[in-house]
Amino acid sequence: MTLERRTLHQLLIFSCGLFAVQTFWGFNMATFPLYLNAITGSKPLTGIILSIAGIFGAVFPVFIGGLSDRTHTRWGRRKPFILAGWAAVLVSLMLLAWTQDIRVVLPLSVVLYAGFFTVMGPYFALLPDLTPQEQRGIASGLMFLMGGIGVLSFMFLGARSWDVSPRLPFLWAVAGIAVSVAVLMAGTRELPSRAPSIRSGGLLRDTLRHRPVLIFLAAMACWWTGLWMVFMFFVIAVREMFAINTERAVTIMVFMIAVFCVSALPAGMLGDRFGQRRVTAIGLVLLIVGLAATGLAESLAAVWIMLCLGGIGYAAVLTVAYTYYLRLIPPEQSAGYMGLYMACQNGALLTGPAIGGLVIDLLGPRFLFFGAAAFVAAGLALLLLSRPVEKGQREGA
Repeated sequence: MTLERRTLHQLLIFSCGLFAVQTFWGFNMATFPLYLNAITGSKPLTGIILSIAGIFGAVFPVFIGGLSDRTHTRWGRRKPFILAGWAAVLVSLMLLAWTQDIRVVLPLSVVLYAGFFTVMGPYFALLPDLTPQEQRGIASGLMFLMGGIGVLSFMFLGARSWDVSPRLPFLWAVAGIAVSVAVLMAGTRELPSRAPSIRSGGLLRDTLRHRPVLIFLAAMACWWTGLWMVFMFFVIAVREMFAINTERAVTIMVFMIAVFCVSALPAGMLGDRFGQRRVTAIGLVLLIVGLAATGLAESLAAVWIMLCLGGIGYAAVLTVAYTYYLRLIPPEQSAGYMGLYMACQNGALLTGPAIGGLVIDLLGPRFLFFGAAAFVAAGLALLLLSRPVEKGQREGA
């Protein structure tokens, strides 16, 4: 299904927001750990500071998302929170780039993550506000394609400039985020809404009674636990498995992200054509096979092939599961429910890395991939337990 020109224009502008989101994630995975370790001289303390992301990621999207559902301003429900959150991120990044004092770094890190997760619920709720249900798959694919370009551009242009000057990655992140958010704010028109909303407590009670949503969120928490296990320890595991240097291991990871970028838009289109639940399940199967086979691989050539498979699966899961979830939730409370979605995804940051590190220490790097595959398989099993929502329908409709 093709998009109308006006809808496509709005989606391209909207996708600039995910460019900003993924630029931040690239910074958080590639640069911020180096910066914190240089400041603190302690890997455990670095890990504790980075875990702030999981804490805020589990709480803020639900609270702020629900708040935006019941906020009505002349600028819209979502944009005031998006702008305020990104402003906090940009100010924090600029100040962090010019400080070496841990007493300043700690509170700025709190503001940084609080600002970022203030954005998440309201931003992802914009898609159902802007896009017809039958076009959300291709819209999500376009959005995540732009996000993939964001993280790749930071990896190549920002993260690699660390050795030239530790401030350059910060400045690249600030520039990329500021420009893309400016385009988003200037070009996005929210639809006014007078729909009633519910408070966070009511949202949680409704979710517990809404079995398809509850099962989906549990499934997603499982597969994201497995994904965070791999994302945070991939470079370490592959280095140990094949005795290669860090640069080569990072290159392999960047390849998987590139495969994701190429696959995101086709995956979204396939979700619209054949059903989002079905395509999500196929993506999870590809991830399971890719992860398990990477653990068994005896050569780097096999790893490249398996990660190509995994990158395609990851594109299907990340792009299409999001739009399937939108079918399950009431549109008038989309930001609150998207907050729960983001809480499950980012809350897994508290469990996935801890489990991954423990698995590598106790069983070895290959078992990192086996363990991740097991968590993804558990998520697939839960997804298949949920009652499917037919194409063109919404749960409860």
